[in-house]
Amino acid sequence: MIRKILIITLALLSSSFVKAQELPSWQEGWMDIHHIATGKGENSFFVFPDGTTMLVDLGDETNGRFICPAYPDASKSPAQWVARYIRHFAAGTPGKGKEVDYFELTHFHSDHMGSPKAMRQGKLYGLCGVTDIGEEVRFGKIVDRAYPDYYQISANKSITNEYAKFVAHQRDNRATQVEKFKVGSTDQFALKHNPKAFKNTFQIKNIASGGYVTTGRGKKTRPMFRIEDLSKYDENCLSNVFVINYGPFRYYNGGDLGGGTGSGKDNYWRDFESQVADVVGPVHAMKADHHAWKDVMNPYLLSVMQPKVVVAFCSHINHPWKTSVQRMADHLYPNPIDLYCTTDSGREQVGAELFDATVKPCGHIVIRVYEGGTSYQVFVLDAKSTDYKVIYKTEIVNL
Repeated sequence: MIRKILIITLALLSSSFVKAQELPSWQEGWMDIHHIATGKGENSFFVFPDGTTMLVDLGDETNGRFICPAYPDASKSPAQWVARYIRHFAAGTPGKGKEVDYFELTHFHSDHMGSPKAMRQGKLYGLCGVTDIGEEVRFGKIVDRAYPDYYQISANKSITNEYAKFVAHQRDNRATQVEKFKVGSTDQFALKHNPKAFKNTFQIKNIASGGYVTTGRGKKTRPMFRIEDLSKYDENCLSNVFVINYGPFRYYNGGDLGGGTGSGKDNYWRDFESQVADVVGPVHAMKADHHAWKDVMNPYLLSVMQPKVVVAFCSHINHPWKTSVQRMADHLYPNPIDLYCTTDSGREQVGAELFDATVKPCGHIVIRVYEGGTSYQVFVLDAKSTDYKVIYKTEIVNL
């Protein structure tokens, strides 16, 4: 343990002398979780302890309903900026940022995969979001909730059609594996480069997808539906949900899963968060469901999962929602929550006083988990420039 702490300390100190404001480069044994701020949707990039990489979602609401400015600017598409970011931070991995081992699409909404208004014409398919970044990096495996039955998807139909063409091309011409998300699986996102070194400490568990949740007994599932009319449920309710375990450290990503705290169509029968929380249990960090909007981060989820760190992707004036922020700030739960937002787009709606008192500095949010998963640290990188300077960091938290 003393040797492990010394290695981490020396790495941080040596980096601080050479490049005081830069995030120290990833090294084997560390896990990095990047929440990349584009202002136009969600995109999370993971570097696992052996250098295996995964991108989850790539939204693009350029020219759409999201009013947040583009980060760092509009000279490139969100996908192009994300590709640049990946090449920078994955340069030391086996894929060197040019190849990403896994792409996972949580659900078929534009702020997670691309929108018609942002689409450009390509040679084989429209370019936007996921299909756009496919021009920049190669994926080893693509996983979504519906493959190969994309014809059943009613949401975001025009982009989904282009995505289906993209997936077929990657499969048939670039040797990319394509699979449907398997609820209950612990090997669909296996380490690719040095799995033996981390076989006892690292695992990704698939929790829910398509309205079904694992029972916790192997790959057995059960439906989460509260009413029989499935037309009442949209893509958010069908989101893929997974948990990453690295040593004692646990991280949750549930796409835009609903929590039933809203009114009307967002009422209790859309509460899938509580059902998932029962299976997941406590975590250290999580991506906020549905941008921390009014229908999520419900009291039961917070009390059961007890996150210390919550990261919200914000690209709209209603991201995050005031009452959701208040729930996370009221300290009624076992641990105080550190709330991070990728942008300050919701500051006026939340209220400047509450926002400034509750939300940490905005930007690219990086959770770095150190060797063995026994400690972690949070960094915020400047999203308004292209040098990715560290503008905020926490102390190392030992687990």
